[in-house]
Amino acid sequence: WDSLVTSQIDTYPVENSVFRNTDEPKQLRSNLSQDTLKHLPDILQLVNYTLPFAIVQRGQTFPESLATQYEDTFLFDSSVQTSIVLQYFCSPSSALQSFDQWIQQRLLWWRKYASDPAQISCSELETLNENTSRAFIQCQFPWGQDNVEEIISRGSNPVSDLQETTKVKLQCANGNKSYTPHLIECSTVLEHCLMACLCDAYTESTAQTGKKSLPTEKLNLHPKIAPYKLSIVSSSKSRSNEIQEVASYLNKDLRNAGIDVFHAKDSLSVEDQFIRNDMMGLPYTAILSEGTLDSGTIELRNKDTTLKEKIHLTQLKEIILKNIDF
Repeated sequence: WDSLVTSQIDTYPVENSVFRNTDEPKQLRSNLSQDTLKHLPDILQLVNYTLPFAIVQRGQTFPESLATQYEDTFLFDSSVQTSIVLQYFCSPSSALQSFDQWIQQRLLWWRKYASDPAQISCSELETLNENTSRAFIQCQFPWGQDNVEEIISRGSNPVSDLQETTKVKLQCANGNKSYTPHLIECSTVLEHCLMACLCDAYTESTAQTGKKSLPTEKLNLHPKIAPYKLSIVSSSKSRSNEIQEVASYLNKDLRNAGIDVFHAKDSLSVEDQFIRNDMMGLPYTAILSEGTLDSGTIELRNKDTTLKEKIHLTQLKEIILKNIDF
């Protein structure tokens, strides 16, 4: 959502009910495309009929097989999906270039957050009819390659059809020439995105516990999408109450800065906590010791390299923010 909406200009989020706007009661929507397009007249007025701009919507959708069922059982069915769609409107003269740019932009986004970018690819361009072409972003799953996002160029027909239905002028002007906006649409299902991220991040390796080398699992999540960015552990059993006070202060300070912290207070050894943090995909672990109380120094462990860097605790927030915000 951040990459599609909040960090972009001329991008407008909208929202609709999960029910279709039909005469029949309780008709659940199977996709977001039509509902999102209905906001076009209002957004065109908002931007004074100036292109390009985008409309984005996120919400629950229901597959056709469930879209006409009214019982509550569908709420517990995995086929209820959280979809997101972006509709980009541009001039017909820039449509081909914009379509290529969106394909490349979405491919780069997926590869940026992938543990193995080589597992992310783009399908060949498919021409559905004279006005419609599409491509898919594809990820490698345990069962093979599968689609995770669709980028489709729909031409100007959807806007022309909406204009005919609403009797509202939806044309833009360039000098003395008017034209109907061209629609490019990106859509995905957030549950599919989550599955792709987890499958990409999951790896099996070995971990050293004492003198033993044991098989272990690890999530190589990108720091930006890891649910927790940092874990705080203590390597000292003496002066534990004082160390816990420092840990609680760091936890609160980092959370106030928008850094999600995992702070466990169990009795696992430091090495076992490293293994658990790696399994959870935590990018960093801050290790507090008696030296923290004496001189304010801590060790910061990087999950990817397993190396520890000695820093002052006042540097921790800046280092974490710098390394997760890229």
